[in-house]
Amino acid sequence: MNSLRRQLTRTLLTVLSLLLGLALVAIYLVVWRELVVAWDLALQARAGAVSAVVEFTDGHYEFEFSDDFLAGYGRAKPRNYFQLWDAAGASLARSPSLRDADLPVRQSGNPGLPNFWNLTAPNGRSARAIGLTFLPETPGQHPSPKSTPTVTLVVAVDREDLDETLTGLLAAVCGCGALLFTAVWFLVPLVLRRGLVPLDRLAAEVARIEAHSLASPLAVADLPAELRPVGDRLNELLARLGSSFERERRFSADLAHELRTPLAELRSLAECALKWPESREPSTDREVLEIAQQMEVLVTRMLALARGENGQHAAKFEPTEIADVATATWRTFAARAAERGLEVEISLAPVSVSADPVLLRGILGNLFDNAVAYAPSNARLRIIGVGLGEGGGYRLQIANPAGDLTPDDVARLFERFWRKEAARSGGGEHAGLGLSLAEMFAAAMGWRLTAALEPEGWLVFTLATTGK
Repeated sequence: MNSLRRQLTRTLLTVLSLLLGLALVAIYLVVWRELVVAWDLALQARAGAVSAVVEFTDGHYEFEFSDDFLAGYGRAKPRNYFQLWDAAGASLARSPSLRDADLPVRQSGNPGLPNFWNLTAPNGRSARAIGLTFLPETPGQHPSPKSTPTVTLVVAVDREDLDETLTGLLAAVCGCGALLFTAVWFLVPLVLRRGLVPLDRLAAEVARIEAHSLASPLAVADLPAELRPVGDRLNELLARLGSSFERERRFSADLAHELRTPLAELRSLAECALKWPESREPSTDREVLEIAQQMEVLVTRMLALARGENGQHAAKFEPTEIADVATATWRTFAARAAERGLEVEISLAPVSVSADPVLLRGILGNLFDNAVAYAPSNARLRIIGVGLGEGGGYRLQIANPAGDLTPDDVARLFERFWRKEAARSGGGEHAGLGLSLAEMFAAAMGWRLTAALEPEGWLVFTLATTGK
């Protein structure tokens, strides 16, 4: 499993180790270069001291080496060496420390320009040398290449001190590097572990979330700025989940409430039929059939709502004469309306709209059913449809006297299973799902279904759309 902590640890350790290694190497090289330059400057000063005592007088060379000067180049424990050659390559002078040995010659390309290199001294030890070609002093006249032959000088110094210093420097750099690498490999995981504590705390809080704790949001006030958007999104998700769980719990409770009555009636009828089979009447079977039909309607509408929530009510638009669909749908309810003495006013403008005829009939059927079932007896119904200009839109209104409905009741008309208490005994086939289905069908077509209570006490459902 990929681990963000492990990836960050590996990346930081690799990057920091690389940067630390490069920094230590750079420090070593800079200090090494400075030490070597300082050593070469001292070596160049020694060469200058030797060349200063060389003179060319009357066609021959003269050397003014004092005893104190030569003491630094003695035979006992030799550490410093020098040797002079003329332009022809003949040895002119040498330090006592060389005995019979010669120093190697490396002439620079230009007189006066020094050349530095490492070599093995006659005693077998490592040494640092400087080679210099110069014009010796000529007393009484200015030296020139035409009148004064050049002299080549090589001065070598045992570099034991330099090597020890460089070795100590290398050891110090390596020791510091080891300590720093150890500190980095110890501190990086520690710092990451402490830095990711808010993430671990957030993960622990999320892990403790259960169905009953969805209403308790995560504490985001103490989260770092980088994690606060994550906490906010998680809280939004928890709120949506909590709403869904609450809706499902309410749905289950309402469903149990709705099914309890018909199931109790069925059980009562079955117990009576078993207890007194000789007195069984045909009305019993009719009651059983009505209860079964009521339960069938309830389950069918529940399945339709579930399909709608899953986005399975995909509208299939086609040109539709809404007046014809409304008129045909109303014929199904005309007989029931006449039985209740309802006077119906129908005025539908013949406008063609882009709609799904199946969904449209479902919307109108539920609205007509609601109006016929709950309008007061001998009341008047209005079914009025008008076009909305050249765009092909349409507005259909279905109105009936509201009875004892209040504005608070109207606000809950589209809730599932909601029915005003007085209406719960008014017919077994009304489960409080019809208006919810109508609203869902309208939304699937991009239409809008609303309900309003007019000041005159009329309940008006408005189905409106714009042309597609």
